[in-house]
Amino acid sequence: PVYNSEQHLDKCLASIIRQDMSSYEVILVDDGSTDSSPLICDRFSSTDARFRTIHKKNGGVSSARNAGINLAQGEFVLFVDSDDALAEGALSHLTSCISSHPDIVVGGFNVYQEEILNDCISSSSSAFYSKDDLGNFFDDTMMAYGQLYRGPWAKLFRLSLIRKHALRFNENLSYAEDKLFVYQYLACVSSAASVNLPVYEYYRRAGTLSGGKTDEKRARQLIAVTPLCASAMKDLIDKSGTTRSLRTVYHNDLVCCDLMRILRFFLKRKTGLMSEENHQIGRAS
Repeated sequence: PVYNSEQHLDKCLASIIRQDMSSYEVILVDDGSTDSSPLICDRFSSTDARFRTIHKKNGGVSSARNAGINLAQGEFVLFVDSDDALAEGALSHLTSCISSHPDIVVGGFNVYQEEILNDCISSSSSAFYSKDDLGNFFDDTMMAYGQLYRGPWAKLFRLSLIRKHALRFNENLSYAEDKLFVYQYLACVSSAASVNLPVYEYYRRAGTLSGGKTDEKRARQLIAVTPLCASAMKDLIDKSGTTRSLRTVYHNDLVCCDLMRILRFFLKRKTGLMSEENHQIGRAS
């Protein structure tokens, strides 16, 4: 998905071209950009046959990702945000275990605060997990807050499974819609693999949707998405049985983080009855 990313798009696409694996397609979805991003997309598409650009009316990142899913032809789908980048050798690392036919491959990622490396989040091991071993997969990759699953990047999703279950990003949401998609996908997998290497460069930047305080717009989005994520996580828990890690993430991420953010917003919000003007009227009367 590409929207007004002229400052970072060249770096992002160059990181894909530099991969040591060549058998892939790149679908660039220009989501109604008003800067030079469309020209950058067209330049890459005109010089490399693996790149394909579509230009569409602005509909949000979920709409752009869904458009890419609809056009994808590969066995697996990898999502890349236009202000991030792939790590060196990312595609080779992720595809090194697909001979075992996993439904998902989960890699690690480096976290940058602006341009400074701040953290590396990765699974505890590189392994393949069969249907009977998915509980161990979740225990090895979920961590305390589901950090590896908050975004769709650094993962291979099996395209046939996405289409079989008609999975799409929720276009009515503009926050946590990616986490919801991942949870819904995980409830459909019968096998998995993990790669305990950083395959993705994730940049936290000022002014992005993932940052900032919980204002009214963010609170409304949280109110909308939290029960959907809770339902998807419950399906995952019901499927996996006694896996403690999923219950831990349900409590830590959905209850202690998302739900408490909603409650804190309403507790801090000043209403008309709490205004200084009404206090003055009350004292005068």
